[in-house]
Amino acid sequence: MTLQPDAQRAAASVLVVDLDDTLVRTDTLAEQFVALVFSKPLAALMVLPMLLRGRAAFKDRLSQMQPLDPAALPYNEPLLDFLRAERSQSRPIHLVTAAHQSVADAVAGHCGLFDSAEGSDAGRNLKGARKAEHLTERFPEGFCYAGDSRADLKVWAHAESIVLAGASASVAQDARNLGKPLEAEFDRDRPRLKTWRKALRLHQWTKNLLVFLPLLLSQKFTEPHAVLLSLVAFVAMGLTASATYLINDLSDLASDRRHATKRNRPLAAGVLRIEHVAVAVPLLLITAAALALATSPILLLGLAGYAALTLTYTFRLKRRPMLDVAALASLYAIRVAIGAAVIGTPQSPWLITFSLFFFFSMSLAKRYAEIHNLRDGEGSRALPGRGYRTDDGPAVLALGAASSVASVLVVVTYLMEEAFPSNIYEQPDWLWVAPFLLMIWVGRIWLVAGRGELDEDPIAYAISDRFSWKLMVPLVAAFVLATVAWP
Repeated sequence: MTLQPDAQRAAASVLVVDLDDTLVRTDTLAEQFVALVFSKPLAALMVLPMLLRGRAAFKDRLSQMQPLDPAALPYNEPLLDFLRAERSQSRPIHLVTAAHQSVADAVAGHCGLFDSAEGSDAGRNLKGARKAEHLTERFPEGFCYAGDSRADLKVWAHAESIVLAGASASVAQDARNLGKPLEAEFDRDRPRLKTWRKALRLHQWTKNLLVFLPLLLSQKFTEPHAVLLSLVAFVAMGLTASATYLINDLSDLASDRRHATKRNRPLAAGVLRIEHVAVAVPLLLITAAALALATSPILLLGLAGYAALTLTYTFRLKRRPMLDVAALASLYAIRVAIGAAVIGTPQSPWLITFSLFFFFSMSLAKRYAEIHNLRDGEGSRALPGRGYRTDDGPAVLALGAASSVASVLVVVTYLMEEAFPSNIYEQPDWLWVAPFLLMIWVGRIWLVAGRGELDEDPIAYAISDRFSWKLMVPLVAAFVLATVAWP
C-alpha cells in the first residue's frame, strides 16, 4: 500500500469504492455463476440465455437464483484498512458497483463501512461511462473514486482524486496521465509461473508415478516402447489430474476460504481469476486427450473414466462420508490399471486390491488430519465442505488403521501365493523387506496424524519427509536384489 501525503487529500470529500477486483479480489458475477454450476448445474444452463437480453438482465436473474455470501469473498484487506481509517475521520464512503444491487447490499452490510450501496438492476448496468455519469449527477461537488479496471478510467476522468486498488501497470499509468491527485495505491499479487504451479498441484503428479508400477513389477522396464507408453500415460494422467484439481478448487471456493490453510490457494485467495481457470481446464483436458489418442485408445478410455469419477466425487461424493474416501481410493487404483493397460500387461488382482486398501487408508488419514486440526474442545463441529464431524475422529482412525494393516496383509499374501511360486524373481526372499517397511511407514503416518502433525495429505507429507525417503532406500535395494541374478 502506498499513501500520497501530498495529493491534496480532502477528508470531507466523498469516497466512492468499486467492488469487483477492487474491494474484493474476485469478480462477484463469476463467483455467483460458479456457485450455481456446482449447486444446480441445470439451472446454470437455463440462466445463460439471459445474456441475450444484456448483461444487466443476466446479473438480475443470476442474483435471484444464486444469492451471494459476502463472508465467503476474498477481500482486499489493505484497502479495507484504508477505508476504516477514512471512516474514523468521518469521511463519507459509498459503495457503487456494476454488480447487482443485492450483491452490493450484501457486501455493504457485511463490511459495515459504507453510507450507501448502489449496484446494477435489470435495466441498468452501472459500469464505465454510465457509472461516471451517475456519480457526477449524484455528487456534483466532487468525489474520489477507488477502482482497478480500464472501464474505471472514464470514472476517474470525472473524479477529483483517485485511489488505485489492484490496477494493472498499464491502467495505473493511464490513470496517472489524467493528472488527478493520487490518494493511495494498493498493489495486487499477479499470477506467476509459481502461482500456476501451485494451482495445478504439480507436486501431486508424484501420485501418477503409480502408472509405472505395472511396468516395474512386470519387468518390462527394459523395453523402450513400454517405457515410452508409460511416460505418455504419466503426462496425460498429470494433465487430467491438474484439470480436475482446478475444477475441485472451483467447487470448494467457499469452504476453502473458511479453512486455515486452504484459504491461501491461488484461486481461493483471488490471485488466480475464475475466468483464467475456466480457460485452463478445457485446454488441459484437450491436451491430455490428444496425447491419449496419439498413443492408445485404452489410455483415452482410462482418462475418461478417471475424469468421470473425479467429477462425480466433486459434485456428489465428496460430502458423503466413506463414499468420498472410497472414490479417492478408486482413483488411485485407476492409475495402476491405466499403467497396466497401456503396456499390455494383464491386470493384477493383487495390485488392485492392495491399491484399494492402501489408498483407502491414506484417504482416511487425510480426513482424520482435517478432523483433528478442526477440534477445539467445544463439542461436535461439521467439517467444512465434507460430511464428517469432529466426533467422527475415533471411527475414522480405527477404520483407517485397519485398512493400513489389510494392505500389508495383501502384500504378504501376494508374496506367499504368487511371487515365490511363480519364479518371477531370482532372489524372492529379499521381498520380505517390503511388507516390513510398509508396516513401519503406515504406522508412522497414523502416529503423526494422531499428533496433529500431518499436513492433511499423507502423500504430500511423504514427499517432504526425510524418514520416508530413508525407508525408500532399503525398499528399492531389496527389489533390485530380488530381481537380479547373483552368482
